Amino acid sequence: MRVVPGRKSESFSSERSLKEMKNLEWIFIAVHSLGVPAAVPIGMMHGPASVTTVVLFAVLLGAWSGIAAYLNRRITTMNGQVRLAVATQAIIAVFAWAFIFQFISGRETAAYAGFAIVVIEGAMRFGLTGSLVMEVVFCSGLAVAMLYREWEYDLTFSTPGYVFWTVMMFFVALSAGLVTEETRRERRRSARLVRERTLMEERQRIARDLHDTSLKTLHGLALEAHALRRQLTSPEAVKKAEYIESVCQRSSQEIRNIVDELRSEAESGGLASQLSLILRRWGDATGIETELTLSGKDRALPLLASYNVRSIVSEALHNTREHSSASRVTVSVEFLPGEMRLEIADNGKGIGYSGEGIYGMASERKYGILGMKERVEQLNGQFSIDSRHGTRLLITVPLASAG
Repeated sequence: MRVVPGRKSESFSSERSLKEMKNLEWIFIAVHSLGVPAAVPIGMMHGPASVTTVVLFAVLLGAWSGIAAYLNRRITTMNGQVRLAVATQAIIAVFAWAFIFQFISGRETAAYAGFAIVVIEGAMRFGLTGSLVMEVVFCSGLAVAMLYREWEYDLTFSTPGYVFWTVMMFFVALSAGLVTEETRRERRRSARLVRERTLMEERQRIARDLHDTSLKTLHGLALEAHALRRQLTSPEAVKKAEYIESVCQRSSQEIRNIVDELRSEAESGGLASQLSLILRRWGDATGIETELTLSGKDRALPLLASYNVRSIVSEALHNTREHSSASRVTVSVEFLPGEMRLEIADNGKGIGYSGEGIYGMASERKYGILGMKERVEQLNGQFSIDSRHGTRLLITVPLASAG
């Protein structure tokens, strides 16, 4: 095998399940419902412009909480849940400023701090983006409120007060947003580690089972066939016994290779080095020329992603050996900022399918290429195949998803 060094190159809803988003919405609905009886007495203590208006706003907030609860129970899709979250966030922001405007006639500005709740909700729903958007809404609303105070109540616009509240709310938004982002990042990391640990344990279990069952059975059959061959006198029967013995020995060796692969710690190396080992072994076994090209700095993928990519390459090589009559296979690995591209090409006779035509292969009980496509989709990647001149597979995997 020849390895060719290449050039150097280097929405929140997708992070959560529908159940998680629903549970978060239930928490907000409960908080808003508790805010209804709290808003009226607190408002009374601070001398609102209109007591009737404060009570009306409290009733409307309670009504929306009931509507949100009904929708949260009925919605069954992620898109619907996202729309509910966006609508609730916007409505709560409007309610918050409606309440605040009832208390801007005096010189006390404590009511402005209430918007911090809206900022925190934005962070919990939409991360740093949501909290910063709510900060912009606060800055804009505060400017309007102060101008309105000056026009309606002849109270001078307080630049120091404006700066104080906008800066304070900015740090609230930044802190809440960053904490939320870091919490989600840790959850993703923990989930990935659990998946990788589960996969490693499953690999080890399969390796043990293959060694303790299939490998021993084949070894025993090979010994029985060898003993039987010595007892036979018919040349035809001896030939069949030799064939059975050779098949068992070859299958035993293949299973040993699989066990070695499953127990191998090669996953700790870069992807290109792992594929290089696979190609070298396959080339030695088949006599077909292989070439690996690496573009960019080799890097290791997470266990699940690495396993899927190696399985795709192994399946492609198997198809080449069995069906293509190719004399040469090239594998190209390219690491780009944010994604990895893998191309597998041979100079064989092709498979006669391309694009969506691979689904036709499934109807003919040929599942190899469809399985490769499904592995790529599991990694949130893209898969394409061109079989006009030989067979060429192109796979793109986002490294963020792989990670």
